[in-house]
Amino acid sequence: MPGNQAAAVEEQPPEDWKKICERIINLPFPSEDRPGPKDSKALDNCSSYELYYGFNEEADPHRARLCAYDEMDKDSVAGPFDGKAMLMTIYANGVGARRNFDIAIKLACKVGGAPAEIEGRVEHLDKLKKQNWQGKNFSLCDDATSGYLAGFCANHADNFASMVRAEKIYRIQAKWTSADEKEYAILKKAADQYFAIRAENEVPRGGTAYSAMFIAEKASQEEAFIKTLELLEQGKFTKYSRQQFKDADSRLNTVYRKTQRKRSDPCPGSITNEEIRGAQRVWLKYRDAWVKFCAKKYSGCDADSIKTYLTLKRIKELEEFLD
Repeated sequence: MPGNQAAAVEEQPPEDWKKICERIINLPFPSEDRPGPKDSKALDNCSSYELYYGFNEEADPHRARLCAYDEMDKDSVAGPFDGKAMLMTIYANGVGARRNFDIAIKLACKVGGAPAEIEGRVEHLDKLKKQNWQGKNFSLCDDATSGYLAGFCANHADNFASMVRAEKIYRIQAKWTSADEKEYAILKKAADQYFAIRAENEVPRGGTAYSAMFIAEKASQEEAFIKTLELLEQGKFTKYSRQQFKDADSRLNTVYRKTQRKRSDPCPGSITNEEIRGAQRVWLKYRDAWVKFCAKKYSGCDADSIKTYLTLKRIKELEEFLD
């Protein structure tokens, strides 16, 4: 009968992750993949995470694998992306070593984390093994469920985004003079100060997801900063009048005053009036730094235009506190 046929081909539920771990836990690591005596000195203070992904130095998956074994053997733990986690990634992706799902699963059983993360990671790798998956983008973050790991994974994602942002800045500055770069350094210092205080003072605190939200806010500010530079470089920056600035500034003052009244008696752990005031003071310095930079670098962008542009953005930020 059709119903029985459907039942016959119904996908079987995944094997219990603990049984998978029990079956594979004694599998030996490939001896040829381990670092030898000659490698020990070269691995001092190495980071398998940095070597594998190439964030602060050129990626070297082969050396990353040696470093990961060294970290695992020394029980070096610097956050969740430790030696065991990176070896799991290396063997799952087949980058830096021959792909070996069984070894990757063995490591997944040992990598720490919330119970749901361990279960999800083991079952995920077991599924990839059965599919004979040939991809190269398996990550520790694929099965994150906890706020704790979410913070590290947000930083992990931003490491990639930072590389993209750095490349954009490099292209923007390709034809700048040394004087342009000197003025930019002053602007960037003011920008970094505002982005930090905005994230520190105006991102809701509480819960394990705070660090992820903090990183996301700083990244968002960085992206907007680069977008502003791109518009200026391309001559596509919106022109605003003196009256438009006065209107925007008036609206900003109104919204700001409302935030101060609304948050006069905040709940424990929430954002305070003083924190918003502190961020606002630093934002004003940031706005003025843009005015000075544009006056020297972009003659086509007058003070009213850049101030209006930044003020409209700041209004949206403050309006978040009026919901």
